[in-house]
Amino acid sequence: MWRESLPNAWESIMSRIRPFDYSQKNAVLVPVAALGVGGMLLCWLRSGRKMKTIDMGDGWWGAGERPPKGKEDTSIRPFKIETSDKEIEDLHQRLDRFRFTPHVEGAAFHYGFNSSYLRKVVDYWRNQFDWRKQVEVLNKYPHFHTTIEGIDIHFIHVKPSYVPHGQAVRPLLMVHGWPGSFYEFYKIIPLLTEPAKHGLNEGDVVFEVICPSIPGYAFSEASHQKGFDSIATARIFHKLMNRLGFKEYYLQGGDWGSRITTNMAQMLPQSVKGLHLNLVFISTQGLGKMIRTMLGAYVPWLVGFSREDVQRFYPFMQKNIYEVLRESGYLHIQATKPDTAGCGLNDSPVGLAAYIMEKFSTWTDKSFRNKDDGGLESKYSLDELLTNVMIYWVTSSIVSSMRYYKENFSKDPRIHDRVSVHVPTGIAAFPQEIIHVPRVWTKNVYKNIVTYTYMPRGGHFAAFEEPKLLAHDIMQFVRKVEQL
Repeated sequence: MWRESLPNAWESIMSRIRPFDYSQKNAVLVPVAALGVGGMLLCWLRSGRKMKTIDMGDGWWGAGERPPKGKEDTSIRPFKIETSDKEIEDLHQRLDRFRFTPHVEGAAFHYGFNSSYLRKVVDYWRNQFDWRKQVEVLNKYPHFHTTIEGIDIHFIHVKPSYVPHGQAVRPLLMVHGWPGSFYEFYKIIPLLTEPAKHGLNEGDVVFEVICPSIPGYAFSEASHQKGFDSIATARIFHKLMNRLGFKEYYLQGGDWGSRITTNMAQMLPQSVKGLHLNLVFISTQGLGKMIRTMLGAYVPWLVGFSREDVQRFYPFMQKNIYEVLRESGYLHIQATKPDTAGCGLNDSPVGLAAYIMEKFSTWTDKSFRNKDDGGLESKYSLDELLTNVMIYWVTSSIVSSMRYYKENFSKDPRIHDRVSVHVPTGIAAFPQEIIHVPRVWTKNVYKNIVTYTYMPRGGHFAAFEEPKLLAHDIMQFVRKVEQL
């Protein structure tokens, strides 16, 4: 309909322009020309200041003084998760002292975690959840520790059990975010290391998977110094891969993992064979983006938006302002005063579970706010959700994980957009992700997009919720990269 009316609208505009005399035209054209020239000059000056790569630099995050060069322990040490009667008894005592807060009738998950459903979760946790059994599940993959820049880095490293003769195995580093953990990848690891066994392909793409814990999360030691951000993490993870003997490798990430792996590609592009993301951080500031956003609602083809982009991006205010504000209160707390809220969560397992599991509800599907149980058990089991919570609980890592926001948001965020990513990039856009970034906008930073997939279902915790969909997209991406 709008295509048919466009010629008439154009004629109307031209009829208004034609009566302009010379002086009127100058009054319009001169400022526009000046603005255009000024904009070109500004772009030229900015392009001249753009960094080609992020400086790798170096760091020390351990306690006390850095040891002399060459004296740092570079060994890779096997690690096993353990528990004890004392740990479990302490948990049970705290669960027994749970102080119930009556919920608001009809509130479902709109006020946060529904306290009536929380009562059910606590009862299951106290009487049916078997932490010893889940520790065995966690230990089914090989765990390791190694010391980098003064702190112990935890990671799991899973290799294929069988590799046909002549088959190349691709190393893949997968990085989690908050409030997840390395455990998010337990469902997808067998699909990537043994794809033929799970019906994904004929075994032409096989991976060995490395999943580190971000320092300050789970079994990775937290920084003892201020300033530990995603760039420091990227450098440490490059050092980890180098220590494991890899010169070139694939990266995959969502949430903070997306920012970290992007920084890795910006830092040492020669080491990154390909970058796959299920969340993209792109600045939406600027007059140009504002104009394109307004035009995209009416003439999406003019600004490069696809039909799927339009469905996911509009109505703009509802999906990009109200929804983000509704779901980002935690971010402001963690980016400013993480220790204040964190100390309470570190002392109360019930408070910790409510704080973490609420994100697994609304970030998986926004409509789950309307459900009394938050829709949690429609996508995950309570054993899975509580295992992730327990990883934070037994390591007392909730405070240090929240500090990661403070350290990153204290820095100028524009540094991440000033350095383009030129390595082959694949993007899996899940429909229930917190925010959607149109493909045309991702090209502002990611200059070599090989695949961009509008995923049919799924949300923020892609590997945890839809492991088969994500694994398939990673494989399709790697196949295309290998053919370049």
